[in-house]
Amino acid sequence: MHRTLARRAALLPWAAAVTLAVIGVAEILLDSAFSAAPAVPAAALATVVAGTALAGRFPIAGSAVVAAAFPVAVAGGLNGPTGAAVLGFFLAPGWAGYQRAVSWPPDTSRPSRFWSAGSWPAPLAAQLMASLGTWIAGRAAGSTVGGLAAMAWENLFFGLLCWGAWGVGLLARRLQDRAELLARLTTALDAERDAREHAIVAEERQRIARDMHDAVAHSISVMVLQLGAVRATLPAGTPQAEMLQGVERLGRESVRELHTLVGILRDTPDLLVAQPSIARAEELVAQLRAAGLPVELTVDGDLTGVPRAQDISAYRVLQEALTNVLRHAGTAATSVHLHRATDRLTLTVDNVLPSTAPSAPALTSPAPSSPASDGGGHGLIGMRERIAVFSGTLTVGARPGGFTVRASFPLGTAS
Repeated sequence: MHRTLARRAALLPWAAAVTLAVIGVAEILLDSAFSAAPAVPAAALATVVAGTALAGRFPIAGSAVVAAAFPVAVAGGLNGPTGAAVLGFFLAPGWAGYQRAVSWPPDTSRPSRFWSAGSWPAPLAAQLMASLGTWIAGRAAGSTVGGLAAMAWENLFFGLLCWGAWGVGLLARRLQDRAELLARLTTALDAERDAREHAIVAEERQRIARDMHDAVAHSISVMVLQLGAVRATLPAGTPQAEMLQGVERLGRESVRELHTLVGILRDTPDLLVAQPSIARAEELVAQLRAAGLPVELTVDGDLTGVPRAQDISAYRVLQEALTNVLRHAGTAATSVHLHRATDRLTLTVDNVLPSTAPSAPALTSPAPSSPASDGGGHGLIGMRERIAVFSGTLTVGARPGGFTVRASFPLGTAS
């Protein structure tokens, strides 16, 4: 991309040379002082056009050639440079500052300095040529006070023109390089953010897979035990007993396959750790109280007997919501309402914002390490992933004076 832009930029001096040629020809034809004796203006114009085109490849030499139009004009009897030459005085040093201001890619390891650009000889060469022109004009006018004042003014004018044009080109190039660098950094940051979000989703899905494995393995194990109990009541060798024995064997093989397939997702063994359950919500709330968060818990309905998969996910969502409140709202008064219906489990977390807190905190950051969290949550991303497994609903938003998180789990089969 940069090479394409560089090739396009290289055409600018040629386009400027053509433009100056058109302007110079129009100036000669329309100005009666030039049209009466066009040889000297035409020679000055040819010098300007040649220097502008040369500046595309050799900006320092091109600037000197363009400025040579001034001595050519005054040596031929003109009072000063033509209008096209004045434009060339601006374009050639400006192009030199733009083309050689800094290298590509920009060196951000150290601050650049205004005088460190390698193109500074271009405005210097142009000014020296302009000084030569003013000297020739001064010799023709004589060493009068007016002639000396005119020489001083012309030197000052063309010096400001050359160095000012070079500074403008230098600034334009550096602004362009900075814009390109910022664009590349923005692209890299966007890619890093997308990668982080994908990593968070993948990690949360692994966590859900582990919880689902625990739930399914537990259910199959209970089924196998119950089948064994039923088989024990049947006479040995009967077709019914053999059928039940085959189902038991299939169940045990399924549990082993689950351990094999999902075992790689386990980071540490947690067989001795109390398994998460929404029925243990009071313990979770007590841990948050101990961490300094005032929490009140209200339970409607029986929280025991919730299907294992929904039970684990509901506990994790409640844990994530409370630890986010602890992180973002600190000591804000918080209420938790758990409602168990026949076909649905709903949990609601409301917190009142303290006066020093922002009006609508964003609960999208990972939960902090606290007594109530195992550090595995990832804010709304993890909540949505867990609830989406069961085709449930999640509502998160600010309300007057506080913030609300509401999650609803259908108590059916995971989709």
